[in-house]
Amino acid sequence: MSNKHYDVAVIGAGPGGYVAAIRAAQLGAKVAIVEKQYMGGTCLNVGCIPSKAMLHVAEVLHSMESVSDLGIELGQAPTFHMPKAVAFKDKVVKRMTSGVGSLMKANNIDVYDGLGVIDASRRVSVQRGDGSHEEFQAEKIILATGSVPLMPPMPGIDGRNVINSDTCWNLSAVPESVICVGGGVIGIELACMFNAIGSKVTILEMLPNVLAPVDEEVRRLLVRILSKRGINIVTKAKVESIEDDGKLKQVKTTSDQGEQTFSGEYVLMAVSRRTSTGGLEHLIEQGLDMDRGRVRVNEKMETNLPGIYAIGDLTKGAGLAHVASAEGETAAGNAMGHDSSMNYDVVPNPIYTFPEIAFVGLTEAEAKEKDPEARVERFPWVAIGKAVAIGETDGFTKVIRGKYGEILGAHIIGPDATNLISEFSIAMRGELTVDEIIETIHPHPTLSEGIREAVLAVEGRPIHIGPKQPARAR
Repeated sequence: MSNKHYDVAVIGAGPGGYVAAIRAAQLGAKVAIVEKQYMGGTCLNVGCIPSKAMLHVAEVLHSMESVSDLGIELGQAPTFHMPKAVAFKDKVVKRMTSGVGSLMKANNIDVYDGLGVIDASRRVSVQRGDGSHEEFQAEKIILATGSVPLMPPMPGIDGRNVINSDTCWNLSAVPESVICVGGGVIGIELACMFNAIGSKVTILEMLPNVLAPVDEEVRRLLVRILSKRGINIVTKAKVESIEDDGKLKQVKTTSDQGEQTFSGEYVLMAVSRRTSTGGLEHLIEQGLDMDRGRVRVNEKMETNLPGIYAIGDLTKGAGLAHVASAEGETAAGNAMGHDSSMNYDVVPNPIYTFPEIAFVGLTEAEAKEKDPEARVERFPWVAIGKAVAIGETDGFTKVIRGKYGEILGAHIIGPDATNLISEFSIAMRGELTVDEIIETIHPHPTLSEGIREAVLAVEGRPIHIGPKQPARAR
């Protein structure tokens, strides 16, 4: 056994793990990080970053459809080359993952390549692909092993041309047609991408609605927009099997309408993700508290085993990279003797469709149930000069205000929504009232004006749309 000893060992180098390692090092810890597959984890290699790179390509291609309205004549229809797009994606991924490696070196963090096998005594054995292994001891361990795509057991799921959110980024050509199984965030984003690059897309969702957690008004608008683009959205459809049909795939479903069959060149499985618990078998045998396959933690990210923490997709959290990073910082602080806790009341949720969606806090339905006096109003992008100037007028900003002027929730569908939501997040975290946002001068002409205008609207005194209710007396 090696005599190496660390203050903190992090198992997994995704956005939760590598952030935890950096934070622990900042607090003076001698840190090791173990990664079984690739630095940066799912997010940087096959998740957030490659998907946003390819979505950017798709959105640019989609925007070309309306450039003639701007006085730009291309002369011919744009041609899309999938291999070049994939090469662009690979370049982005390599730059990001290389950056994480540089950060480990800059913070004097020892990096171990291999599967980290842990026991309750906080001994770590790094199992390498060549059969060799190396062991070390740590005072504290942070588990950040992440998740993998869920491939539910069903006939044909392991057949040819069945892909998932980890494997769909390296196709050699644009699929003629794609059947997307799952209408959650991952499925809807990928459906947008494939539709924009030229694939015929069908979304099959078992629930009554796609994007179940999204505010109903926002969801309805996005469904209308996607349907106009030719994306076929089928809900209440339970997939029973996947079969070959010549060069195509057949997906058989059952629903209230009976049995249906859908055909496409590829089947994209985007139903969910499951925890990756490889290397944690000893811990589980030794009593690591699990809840439906996920590690149970408290608000300090502590497990029930002394000195062992868990973060990110391994736990029953939000399933978002930025939340995993926050959990990593919390776990690292507590591992180094600080006292910090996670608060999930204000978590911004970005969805990279086009138009984008972002929300924080309660939906309208949740707010009305919690506070019958909650006031709701929205402000349309068509009334914002910058949005009109750039030809992005679909959507609105929606604000939900409590009876004391506090912001209970905010929902944006429209251009740059995933960035704009941060102003509402800061306001809610800082317990600002609507008055304080109104009194903050926003620059013109910008998209951020829509935030102040939406708050003005919820107060009954909008400037750039007609009032729907009397202004609140001052």
